[in-house]
Amino acid sequence: MEGKIIKFYREKSRITQKELVQGICSITHLSKIERGITEYSKEMITLLAKRLQIDIKEEIKKYHLLKEKLNEWQNILILQHLEEANRLKAEIENEPLKDLPDFQASYKLILTRYFLFMNQADKANETINDIQNNKLHLTPFEHNYLKHILGIYYFLTGQYRECINILTSIDHSIYHHNEYYYHLALAHHSIHSNIASYYYAEKALAYFQKTLNVLRIIDTETMMLVQLNSRDLHDFIDTKEKYEALIKMCDTCQANDRKSKLIYNLAFEYHRRKKFVEAFTLYGQALKLVDETDPFYTMFLDGYINNAIKGELLTKAELLAHTYKGLKIAKEQKNIPPFYFQLHLHAIQEEEEKYYQLIEEVALPYFRNSGYTILIDHYEKKLFHYLIKTTQNTKALQIAQSIIESHKSYYDHS
Repeated sequence: MEGKIIKFYREKSRITQKELVQGICSITHLSKIERGITEYSKEMITLLAKRLQIDIKEEIKKYHLLKEKLNEWQNILILQHLEEANRLKAEIENEPLKDLPDFQASYKLILTRYFLFMNQADKANETINDIQNNKLHLTPFEHNYLKHILGIYYFLTGQYRECINILTSIDHSIYHHNEYYYHLALAHHSIHSNIASYYYAEKALAYFQKTLNVLRIIDTETMMLVQLNSRDLHDFIDTKEKYEALIKMCDTCQANDRKSKLIYNLAFEYHRRKKFVEAFTLYGQALKLVDETDPFYTMFLDGYINNAIKGELLTKAELLAHTYKGLKIAKEQKNIPPFYFQLHLHAIQEEEEKYYQLIEEVALPYFRNSGYTILIDHYEKKLFHYLIKTTQNTKALQIAQSIIESHKSYYDHS
């Protein structure tokens, strides 16, 4: 360890071996010390360290402390404690030893995970490329950790199939951060593979319960509740009680970000059951809990507008004002595609032809490319009925073919 530290600071100071050893030892001996293949006296190390203007004992303490801090940073990111994650990042970045070969790979990996936690996919992509292009030496654990990180990156960038493929290739006998089951559940949820999503969510829940990770328990139980209502409507009293219990957990943990999503989800369950007034109140509560800069604001606003249209709960002028606001934010922030709000505009203004043209030319291609099965199914059926009504039979048959092919019979499976 001492030899590694001497070599690190020598190279950092751009001092040659010849310059460092003058009057202390031979270049050959220093080379062996730096590679850790020879014995040496404490006096010699002290002299070398003094010439490099470092305290070797302090540097060894920093070495061990950095190792602990990196492990702590990794665990804090799993716990999702933002303030602690930011504090540790600042402390670690101020430590020169992070660039020591011993820590280079782990630091880069955890930094990438931090960027993903902060939804900074572009920065994460840069560090992923840095790790791969520089061919850093990864331990078997780090190799699997990189797979986990790639899975999160693929998920955040909408590459759900790639996310599933890379995460399922993780060697569970080597990598024990079973948080990756949660990301597998998310990816399966995103392609509406609900049974697989529930299966992996159960595995993730067991891990979070074992590690007493309350915030992630809330996340995972929410995921499981969503799967229960994914295809068919689950018992509403049970659904409502479970959501309310999770909302109370959020109040206890002061987790307003999670609380807003739970209220939004509950609003959606009311909406699906045509309880538009109750849903309207809840959508409004969810919107009040998030700032307009929050990535979820536009999603909440989309649900609020859609519910108000269906329930006839706002005037045309009010609906247009909210929709133009959502369209502006969507174009600026790019959290959800602007066509969600453009569809609302056409619906409010009763522009039927433009509404279905946007579905056919923009919305459906986007959903098909992203693999949003439920939304594909929903909008294909809407478009099919419109095409039949307007006697566009050739197009209607093409849509019908797509609908039929997407609904395999149970007996089609070999």
